[in-house]
Amino acid sequence: MIGGDVAVVWADGVVRAGPQQVLCRCGHSGHKPFCDGTHTKVGFEDAGLLPASAAPDEAPQRGRVTITPRVNGPLECNGPLTVMGMDDRTATTSRTKLCRCGGSHTKPFCDGTHKKIGFTS
Repeated sequence: MIGGDVAVVWADGVVRAGPQQVLCRCGHSGHKPFCDGTHTKVGFEDAGLLPASAAPDEAPQRGRVTITPRVNGPLECNGPLTVMGMDDRTATTSRTKLCRCGGSHTKPFCDGTHKKIGFTS
């Protein structure tokens, strides 16, 4: 779930904005990029921890985060984003790509696995 001033923007200009967006992380939602609960049916599991290499690289700021789903690829995020793991570790950035295929070895961040596994959106 992403909270704050969030806008999901498609290539055709359609915008879905609001204070909370629940995005798919398993790659199997029938309503991509949004979660529809399919992760429970396909057995997707993730501890929700940030990779060891993730570290804050910018001071947290406020403002709109724009998320653009890339065709057959990751969620491109622009704006002041703080990602928090289940262990309360955080990574703060103004530009990143989040995995939405479910296969990244650096979840929640994209590592390009979508290309290897033939993820389609």
